[in-house]
Amino acid sequence: MKKILVIGATGPQGRPVAQKLAAAGYEVTALVRDPARAAGLADIGVRLAAGDLEDAAAVKAAMVGQDGVFLLISFFAGRAAQAETVIAAAMDQGVRRIVWNATGPILPFDTGNPSIDMRRGILAALEASGISFVALQPTAYMENFLIPAIAQEVATADVLAYPMPEAVRCQWISHLDAASYAVAAFADPDLETLVIEIAGPEKLSGSEIAERFGRALGRQITFRPMPPEEFARAISFDGNEEAIIGYYRGIFESPDMMTTHVDHEAALARLPIRPVSIQDFATIHRDLLTAG
Repeated sequence: MKKILVIGATGPQGRPVAQKLAAAGYEVTALVRDPARAAGLADIGVRLAAGDLEDAAAVKAAMVGQDGVFLLISFFAGRAAQAETVIAAAMDQGVRRIVWNATGPILPFDTGNPSIDMRRGILAALEASGISFVALQPTAYMENFLIPAIAQEVATADVLAYPMPEAVRCQWISHLDAASYAVAAFADPDLETLVIEIAGPEKLSGSEIAERFGRALGRQITFRPMPPEEFARAISFDGNEEAIIGYYRGIFESPDMMTTHVDHEAALARLPIRPVSIQDFATIHRDLLTAG
């Protein structure tokens, strides 16, 4: 398996997948709406195919000759139909494996949040396709702490803010680790269908995360539960504030929504990678988290 099509390669989750695949020697194609945003990928040998997930013909054209597909659908802005377009094209072109980053857990029941509930529809489409697939279910991303408003408060006030109560204890994962899991899923020739939760190596509360940041940055950092409304103002796009607010209000009402119970060692046994800890992550991004 040498030729891989990456869906979402210009985004913060898909870009490291394309980069790591290229570094590992795969022939990588990225389906991109705006090739100008993917110039850095072209520089490392990634072939660019213009098109988007609303254009079935463009998806099919990009799929020609591919052995595998990395699939990621935007959490807040994506639709199950976009994934179905990719899966249909993969079936038509005889793709051997799809690795799907589901952006979170695939729950066995409706939550009322379309961004979460669409995952079950995508999983059903993969199961019906007959294609070998790996469904990666990451926990919350460490990169959320690099949202400008959050990173700035760490840098200038020594406060780490996030919209979750102290009762949440989550195994955060980095984009780089999620990408490493995806590459490992393509690398195993014997791997058949696998639906697996992936996470970082530690299960931490907000205060424990702040403490790890403090170790990395050499100063005391405290945790602040950020109101969902404030968080929505910090990250909203395309008028999706109400969806963001509703989701994080649910976490404050039911901390178990965000508390994770991933068997990290079992995931590493199936898809071996070298995980990044919260402290490692803060050390890597020290410059963004320090006033200059």
